[in-house]
Amino acid sequence: MVKLARIPFNRHSPLWKSLSFLAAVTLLVYAVSVFNGFVLDDEDIIVNNPQTLSLSNIPEVFLAPDLIKPYYRPLNRATYLFDYHLAGLNPSWYHGVNIIIHLGNVILLYLLCYRFLADKNAALMAALLFAVHPANTEAVNFISARNTLLALFFSLLSLFAFVEARMENLRRPIMPAFFFFCALLSKETGFMLIAVIAIYCMIPLPEEQYEFRPWRERLSALAPFMLSALVYFALRTYSLHGGAELSDAPAAPLYSRLAQNYHIVPQYLGLLFFPADLNIFHRVPANGGMFLPPWYLPAWLAVLAMAAMIIRSRNRAALFGLIWLIINYVPISNVIPIPSGLISERFLYLPSAGFFIISGSFIAWLNSRQLNRNLVRGTVAVIAVVCAAATIQRNIDWKNNLSLFSSGARSDPASPVVHYYLGTAYKDSGDMVAAGKEWEKALSLDPGYAEALAQLGTMAAMQGNLQKAEQYYIAALKAPSGVSAPDISMAHYNLGKIYEKSGQSQKALKHYQQFLKDVPFTYQEYQADAERRLALLIRTFNAVSVK
Repeated sequence: MVKLARIPFNRHSPLWKSLSFLAAVTLLVYAVSVFNGFVLDDEDIIVNNPQTLSLSNIPEVFLAPDLIKPYYRPLNRATYLFDYHLAGLNPSWYHGVNIIIHLGNVILLYLLCYRFLADKNAALMAALLFAVHPANTEAVNFISARNTLLALFFSLLSLFAFVEARMENLRRPIMPAFFFFCALLSKETGFMLIAVIAIYCMIPLPEEQYEFRPWRERLSALAPFMLSALVYFALRTYSLHGGAELSDAPAAPLYSRLAQNYHIVPQYLGLLFFPADLNIFHRVPANGGMFLPPWYLPAWLAVLAMAAMIIRSRNRAALFGLIWLIINYVPISNVIPIPSGLISERFLYLPSAGFFIISGSFIAWLNSRQLNRNLVRGTVAVIAVVCAAATIQRNIDWKNNLSLFSSGARSDPASPVVHYYLGTAYKDSGDMVAAGKEWEKALSLDPGYAEALAQLGTMAAMQGNLQKAEQYYIAALKAPSGVSAPDISMAHYNLGKIYEKSGQSQKALKHYQQFLKDVPFTYQEYQADAERRLALLIRTFNAVSVK
């Protein structure tokens, strides 16, 4: 068993050489990321969020929901407090912390593979591929995705400590349960570790003496984990005041959400096997399109065949990797509706650890077949170099919103979503001409794109053409996506201002009330002005009524 406390501090030992190699490669590949800025939700969650700007807010952080309700990830938010305390709003520091956490995950994955696999070189190669794989770039470069990095870190640390405790015949592993609790406080998906631990108790890895213990004694080790989960859910319920719904929008039926996995699973596996189509947005048919495109069906058959081969091989390390992959995929399978998108590359970060454990098992199997080991190593080295080059290039794409969405438009020029967000990036950079072109492009691809209509309405209003702005806003509210899109609330606010200016007070009052009914957190800065304008209109109406 590889115990952290028993690893000899000898830089010439093979184990320390491997750890040093992994650290050097990981830091080198992600070095360019420290020059990146805040992107996407970073502005709202970190830069403009007063909750993350003072250590005195720690009690509030642990006893209140996140800015985006009803997420409850206090440990993740606490790290932003310490980031600001140490480095202010210097994005390089925040990116550096993300890179260090990713490095921690690389090392923990290597130590687990080192424990699980007899072939130590295979363990090193599996961790190396995880370190440089391009599919991980979103989780590492998106500062607000640190919750995913932390969830994997504490999950792997808990698992590592649990294996260590079981080898020491500890029946009540306290420290593993504490690390599990930290994973829960980082992100809700950390809860899946308890299922992994339960299965691990029943199907131990080779050479573990406790595998002959009665099953009740094995499962008794779950008691501290259950206690940690109960404490977490008590804190969560108190902090959210009992709220648990992820979205106010009505969710599709469960069978419909599960059917979408026909499209989602092949895309995720494509990102792992052929990470050439990296994008901040990935498309999934909302309705219909089942069994289309047709080539997903053979992909599914290949997936099922590989899973069957792993099960039939009785390779416990590969089986464990498969179990980890499947269990940690469940939270991103849309069983519970995901409000932030059906597919995101950062979602793959935690379950992908199982994929790389399987990869290590496969490499070990190739070496055991008395193939040319230099050929195997050379092939893995070539794959690692290609992946590292792609990762470095992708890191550069994450420099700012403009470069990120520009890369998305190059990757998927037929996506209206990408063109819409590229337009907003141009607007934020001050290039309104380019912004307008991108929004028009989004409308040419999807004439009912409500957000693009609303942005063009704002542009027309800025140019003084209130009649055209009104037409755009009304079209945005009538567009199909405008029914549930929170950004369209700004159309109500702006229409209120237009009608107020033109003397149509009744219409203005109606739109201000609609805007204030549910103000998205991204537009809360306009709430006070809308309330002031609404109050003024009401006073005017009351004064007229008295007369």
